[in-house]
Amino acid sequence: MLDPELKRLLQVLQWESKKKFISNRRGLIFTNDKGRGLDFKEVRNYQYGDDIRYIDWNVTSRTGELHTKEFYEEKDATILIFIDLSQSMEGIKAKTAFQIALFLSLFHIKIGNRIFLVSFSNHTISSNKWLKTETEVLTYFENLNKQKHGNQTNYTIANQYAFKIHPKYAVTYWISDFNHLADWTKTFSIPKVWDQYGIWISDPIDDLNFPFWLKWFQPISQEGITLKSPMTSYDHDKTAAKNLFGNKLIKINPSFKLNNQILPLFKSQKHG
Repeated sequence: MLDPELKRLLQVLQWESKKKFISNRRGLIFTNDKGRGLDFKEVRNYQYGDDIRYIDWNVTSRTGELHTKEFYEEKDATILIFIDLSQSMEGIKAKTAFQIALFLSLFHIKIGNRIFLVSFSNHTISSNKWLKTETEVLTYFENLNKQKHGNQTNYTIANQYAFKIHPKYAVTYWISDFNHLADWTKTFSIPKVWDQYGIWISDPIDDLNFPFWLKWFQPISQEGITLKSPMTSYDHDKTAAKNLFGNKLIKINPSFKLNNQILPLFKSQKHG
C-alpha cells in the first residue's frame, strides 16, 4: 500500500527518532515520555524504574512476569491529519495525498503517537477514533480508497469538526491543493493552539506562465474542470497558504518522487 521508497524512508526516520520527539513546543519532533495520563495505552513488561503503582496484577499473576500499565500523557504528541478529497484532488494528486497521509500516519504510530484522520470535501469523514496501532491505520486507509470525492472543498466543516474532537494543542497536517483557500482565510482561521503544517499538492500546469492572450484557455485544477480565466484564485490561494503556514508549508509535485520532497517536514523548526 505504501510506496517502496517511502517505506525505506520510514525505516530511516524511525531509526533516527529512537529518542521520540525532542519537545512538544519546539518544532515537529516531540517527546513521548511514558507515564500516567488520561488515556490508557497498553500493558507491557515491567522495566526497572517504572512506577509500581501501575503494575497490572491480573496480567502479572496470569503470566508469572511483572507487567505494568502505560498511559498517554497530556504532553504526548497528538496528531491531526486532514486529507482533501474534493474534485480537484482526483487522479495523480489523490494518489499523492494518499501516500503522504499514510506515510505520516505510520511514522507517528511507530514512534508512539496517536492520530486522528479527517478526509474532507463538501462533507467530512473521519477515522471516528484515535488510531494507535499500525493495523488500525492500514484498515482506515483501505476504506479511504473506497471513498468518493466530493464536489467542492470545505475547510470550515473539517476545521470545526476536528476542533470539537481536540480543542487543545496538536500537530496538524493539511494535505490539499488549497483550492479557494484565500476565500476561507478571509473569515476563518485554524486554531492557534494547533501547530499546523501545510502540504500543498500542486498541479504543474498552474505554474506555467502562459501568454496573456492564452490565459482564457489555460486549464487549471479547480472545482469542476473548467477553463481558466484571468480571475482564477490560484495566485491568491498561494499567497494565503504562505501566510497561513509560513515556513511550515511545503509544495509537492506529484510527478516527482515523494521521499525527498517530504523531508522538510522532519526538520526541527524554531518557534517564537
